[in-house]
This record gives sequence, structure tokens and C-alpha cells, in this order.
Amino acid sequence: MRSQRCRNCEYYSAYYKQRSSGYEKLNKGFCSKHQKEETQFKTCENFTSNEHREKIKEQLRLDALDGALKSINEIAQILKEKNK
Repeated sequence: MRSQRCRNCEYYSAYYKQRSSGYEKLNKGFCSKHQKEETQFKTCENFTSNEHREKIKEQLRLDALDGALKSINEIAQILKEKNK
């Protein structure tokens, strides 16, 4: 069971700051339920778990990786056949 903090809530969207080497997640974000900025460690009575959304995202990532692996294998097979 995940803790009932804003960072695990469906209504919370984290803020990010652009750095020279990428993006850094900040300790605050926007709560669409309250329509205001909140810290990621806050709790409230409107908590709704985002586990379902995270599972969908994970499955999409795995599907994309599976597709990439198949493409790489197809390219490897073509190169093997070409070198024969």
C-alpha cells in the first residue's frame, strides 16, 4: 500500500525545473482538485490513488520496449542474411 501523500494522488501533477542535463522534479506541484499549488508530502481528504494510471504507463513502456526489441532483432537478421 502506497502512502496517502500528494505525490501518489491522481489529482497531483509535479512541477519540474529545466537543468542543463535534463529536468529535475521539484518538491511541489499542482493539485487539480483544490486548484492550487501543494507540496508532494501533504495529505488531504480527497486522496485518490494513481496506481491504476501508473500501471497503464508501465505497460505502455514495456510494449514500446518489446516493439523496439523486435525491430532490433529484425535488423540483426537482415544484416546476418546480407553478410552470407
